Amino acid sequence: MNSGNLLLRLRQDLAGYSPTLHKLGNYVIEQPSRVLYFTITELARESGTSEASVTRLCRHLGCKGYTEFKMALALCVQQGTQETANDRSVSESLVEESVQALRDTGALLDRLALQQAALALHQARSIQIYGVAASAIIGDFLQYKLLRLGKPALLFSDMHRAAMNAASLAENDVAIAISSSGSTKDVLHAVTLAKQRHAQVIVISNNQRSPLAKLANTLLVAAKPEGPLNAGALPAKVGAMLLVELMATELAQRDAAYLQSVQTTASATLPLLL
Repeated sequence: MNSGNLLLRLRQDLAGYSPTLHKLGNYVIEQPSRVLYFTITELARESGTSEASVTRLCRHLGCKGYTEFKMALALCVQQGTQETANDRSVSESLVEESVQALRDTGALLDRLALQQAALALHQARSIQIYGVAASAIIGDFLQYKLLRLGKPALLFSDMHRAAMNAASLAENDVAIAISSSGSTKDVLHAVTLAKQRHAQVIVISNNQRSPLAKLANTLLVAAKPEGPLNAGALPAKVGAMLLVELMATELAQRDAAYLQSVQTTASATLPLLL
């Protein structure tokens, strides 16, 4: 990366840009913290320009592409945040951000979508979970919650296997895709295959306007989007974990057999405890 202090360079060069790039550059300068969480499509739409213009701006700033541009921008924003930080400790800030993420997720909660997700799981012949990297950890938590309820699910963090699995699904199967950005190419590929097989798709994401969101039959949105420098951070994940807990709770209310399964699966582990 040869972008240096990206915002400083952008301010310096802005006057020499074309009207379109000038408009786009101004938007980035005024809204850097928002831009961090935009896909290239969202930035083009919000700034009133085009994806081609965003790509040109990235190259003007010495970045090979949009991902590198966002990484350089994240470093600038992080530096500015550190310079203006108050006296709170790192641990206090992490706690506050995590609590706020939970509150925000609760405020964003679409209860109808939650009910639709639980109904789809209740009626599913099989349940598949797709997620990579930190999202696979959320997937593991979801798989555990479903197993406790007597609803076994398969978890795929290898998207080659996920693609093969998706290609074999049917209308009465459910695929749950977990992706903070909603733009992970491998996950998108698997979900596209699942849609082609007419499987029901539930998406858990921090981004309600993303390529993955457009494929969802049911979309559950967690607050606190991830940026390039905080992928996998707790504040960005606790919202998704809350959605998993709420979905499992909603499912448990569908049938008394689920509550019985909770007792049965808990009893199965008692001999393993000291």
